[in-house]
Amino acid sequence: MSSKTNRESTSRARAQRAGWLAGLLCPIVLAGGCAIDRGANDAYFQRLSGREAVESQLAGEALSQRKYSMRRIRRDLASYRQTLEQLQRHGKQSGTARFERFARPFIATRVDPLISPDDPTSHPELRPFRAELLLSKAVVMHQMDDRRAVRKTIARLENEFASMQSMLVLYPTGEAVTLEQGIALLRMQTGEI
Repeated sequence: MSSKTNRESTSRARAQRAGWLAGLLCPIVLAGGCAIDRGANDAYFQRLSGREAVESQLAGEALSQRKYSMRRIRRDLASYRQTLEQLQRHGKQSGTARFERFARPFIATRVDPLISPDDPTSHPELRPFRAELLLSKAVVMHQMDDRRAVRKTIARLENEFASMQSMLVLYPTGEAVTLEQGIALLRMQTGEI
């Protein structure tokens, strides 16, 4: 029985010390919190919560993930282009129409948000990836015979990347070219000269 009493007194003593420590630290923590001006930072993190707040910084892992996503989608667009070429080469008009019904929503939901000019998470390291996605999108839109979208995409490339024409990018066929050469190749391939 004495060991049980001893444990109870030890537990009470620990609880009293924890309460005493909390009583000492609480005013210090509260006073420290009041001394910090959180005005601007508070408003920022209230707008973006959790993962969005972290990813909006696009550093480290978030930046790597965004690059990986952009590369993967560029490869998807290359596959779409090849599929459309094969369907058209074999005269499969109904297959082409069905594939286009699949590809257009993919472009609208997966590609367009990544290449949006007013993306708040844009980062200088993502510029070549954005340019490559725009080139790939234009080639796929050309395969789908959407001349208006091709012209619009070429105009975006020329306007948004006017000062970066010497930047190296991968053209949708897989060759490394400068952006200026890529736009020229795109114009020749699509007939938008």
